[in-house]
Amino acid sequence: MLSINYQTENIIVDHLPIMVCWSTNYPQKSFSIKVYKGAELVSLIAREGNNTIVTLDAISLQSFTSYTIEVLTHGDNGENNVFRNSFTTSNLGHFSGRWVSGGHHFTNDIHYYRGKRNVVMRKTIYLDEDLLDAYISIVGLGFYKLYINGKEVTRGELNTDWTNYAKIIYYDTYNIKPFINQPKNEVIVELADGWFNPAPLKLFGKYNLRETLTIGEPQVIADIYMRFADREMIIGSDADWQYCEGAYTFNNIYLGERLDMKLFRGDNTTDLLMPDWKNVVLSNGPEGRLVSSFIPKINHTLSLGAEHIHVVDEETFIIDFGAIVTGFIDLSITASENQRVELLYSEDVDENYELNTDSTLAGFVGKQVTEGVIIDGGIGAPARAEQKDAFECRSGKNHFINAFTCHSFRYVQLSGINIEQLNNVQALSVHTVLRENGGFYCSDPYINKLFEVAKRTKLNNIHSVFGDCARERFAYGGDIVALARSQVYQFDSAAIYKKTIFDFINDIRPCGGVTETAPFMGIKTNGVGGETGPLGWQLVLPYLIAIHYRHYGNVNLLAESLPFLEKQILSLEMRDFDDLVTCCLGDWGSRVHDMRNYKNGSPALHFTSACFYYYHLLIIAKICDDLGFKEKWLKYIGKANKIREKILSLYKNTDGSFADRSQTSFVFAIYFDLCDDIESSLNALIDLIKKEQNVITCGIFGQSFAYEIFHRYGHNELILEWLRVEAGFKKMLKNDASTLKEFFGDNLNGSNNHAMFSSYSSWLFQALGGITVAEEAVGADVILISPSFTDTINFVDCWHQTIRGRIECRWRRYKKGIELVIKVPFNLKKCTLKLPKVYQLNKQLPAPIDCDTYHHFYDITDAGEIKVLL
Repeated sequence: MLSINYQTENIIVDHLPIMVCWSTNYPQKSFSIKVYKGAELVSLIAREGNNTIVTLDAISLQSFTSYTIEVLTHGDNGENNVFRNSFTTSNLGHFSGRWVSGGHHFTNDIHYYRGKRNVVMRKTIYLDEDLLDAYISIVGLGFYKLYINGKEVTRGELNTDWTNYAKIIYYDTYNIKPFINQPKNEVIVELADGWFNPAPLKLFGKYNLRETLTIGEPQVIADIYMRFADREMIIGSDADWQYCEGAYTFNNIYLGERLDMKLFRGDNTTDLLMPDWKNVVLSNGPEGRLVSSFIPKINHTLSLGAEHIHVVDEETFIIDFGAIVTGFIDLSITASENQRVELLYSEDVDENYELNTDSTLAGFVGKQVTEGVIIDGGIGAPARAEQKDAFECRSGKNHFINAFTCHSFRYVQLSGINIEQLNNVQALSVHTVLRENGGFYCSDPYINKLFEVAKRTKLNNIHSVFGDCARERFAYGGDIVALARSQVYQFDSAAIYKKTIFDFINDIRPCGGVTETAPFMGIKTNGVGGETGPLGWQLVLPYLIAIHYRHYGNVNLLAESLPFLEKQILSLEMRDFDDLVTCCLGDWGSRVHDMRNYKNGSPALHFTSACFYYYHLLIIAKICDDLGFKEKWLKYIGKANKIREKILSLYKNTDGSFADRSQTSFVFAIYFDLCDDIESSLNALIDLIKKEQNVITCGIFGQSFAYEIFHRYGHNELILEWLRVEAGFKKMLKNDASTLKEFFGDNLNGSNNHAMFSSYSSWLFQALGGITVAEEAVGADVILISPSFTDTINFVDCWHQTIRGRIECRWRRYKKGIELVIKVPFNLKKCTLKLPKVYQLNKQLPAPIDCDTYHHFYDITDAGEIKVLL
């Protein structure tokens, strides 16, 4: 399979360079790449070597044109392969159309909550000649659905991709020729508020998204391209387009949507009964640069039926779907005219089987957070910012499915109908559809459940950004850092990580600092200043760039990002070191966090903050080295060494420990190689964990680092004990829970659907599964295979699909020994197998290339498949 810009189907390209990659089942000695525009050859390159990731930047792209890339590879023994894939260009971001809207603006906050009908737009096109090609490039802000002649064209849900619309706006391009008829065609765009027209709700009592996001009334910009035998035509959105009021009487990303079934026919909410069409209003639109969307779209993936229905009274019942999903309700009922149905969603119920909506209240609005303190959402806001939907019925069958909001729920309470009126109901999981690029299965069903729980919780919160939970839905840099390793082993994250990097770059503050969330929505708790985020959260930009380069090898992205990283370092250097280390939240989520001091209660706060600063400098130094900038590398590694010395002088205790001697301080000291004696520090850390009955008390960063260091130094049984301890994840997963909670312990102020502690899945891949993409890798070209044969596991099947091919590592215990089967892709720079010396090999491997006290190291580059009995 040939990948183009990390995509394999429905590929739209609007700018250079183009990144192509492939894998062969033999050692490659040479390759050629041809690019065709139709039948015309427009580019040809031929090279020696085994590189399977190539950047194309010498092609002249023409708008609304199809191209084919053909790669021919050759092996040493006469092998060859041909790989082909195609892409289509859009309007290359140059729109002929104008931004158009319905021109409605509410005048004060309270009017928003009273609701208004959404906007539907149309353009009628008459054709009297044969059509050869037809495409549309379109943006609908905030969310949109596109129909042509009554059929939906949009392939995803909750379009458009969320970002800072003042800097960049992602448009979609569709092939619409299959939808076009003769002579009359009606193009319909249904709009909703999305992130572009948010409620004036004061999240946490103070953050009004309308004051920080780029906002406006829902609007559209579009180009419809048509090619005929002797001419081409572009129909852009303009004053000739029309709009009317739609069937949704209210919609909001947090608070839900309200629909009037009596306003439209059938299931198509744009097939309106009495539309009052008027001319649209021309708008200037947001200022962001228009760029073709390149990430996977949000869509339905799985559906859950009702596991239990609890009847409250004649017109109220609660449906339990058995698992928490983030997504839509899909509901069919038989009702009478004007019957009103209300839906209330929750992740949990209390002991009386009443919905407990506290964990999903938007910005805690309506929640009593401390004695006598209830968060107020501002003028006109609901008393409790709950997830709700409602619809007014027509006589007969009514079908309701969410369109412009999604909810996090296991339970939904229906009011206004009796259970006999219910025909069908299911919960639909809706998220950005990331391709799984890793799998894990072992002999322990509980560990397998943990793997699936991590996967489900992560996906539940990805909707074009890496959201945290339904309460906020924001992409926090700290959470992203803590989960980055586990994310890339579990899902193909090349495209969405690239977008996330751009999101944070686009929200860099004038001082050069990085925000706590991207898009930035106002939160800057313990930030460095000038609306920037705390040190550990600012780490998201350099860290994600480094992870992306290691796994996906995009050197252009590395070079493009470096100037922003240098400005970020300058912004950090503007603060005195002693002041700078106070600008962080530290190891967030630690069990030993001092809850009396919410902002500064994390263990070893100043020490961990200093380590984050040190990490900033180490990463930018390595990026400069990767780009061949020796002088810059010397500059930043010199700065890093000075900070290291400062850390040692300020935070190292006389006994060799650091800071407050907490688990977090030991983990950070070991991870950043600050200890004089690693073994004694590890033993001290292990003693601390044992004293806590095998509970790791670290927060999101400390746990992520702990999985790395305990695998690195061979203490994998300790991690298994931690994962299995009753006071840990087992407590999180009581009552048949299928998602992780935000916090360990009582989780009173936390979400029941939060992924920030799911970093353990990287340990499953690297330790039990034995598959590691090495720190020095470029596009996953350096691999270490090092499975841990822990006594309490009898078999493991693990695989990881890298950009260079699939890696498999499987092992099973038999009476005669452990059978180990490894498959690695060809054309890697280096692949090393690390095995404990205590095992004798019943099948001879090549002579070890190296050894340490406990292990032999074998070169298995280009070995293909290996089977060994230990």
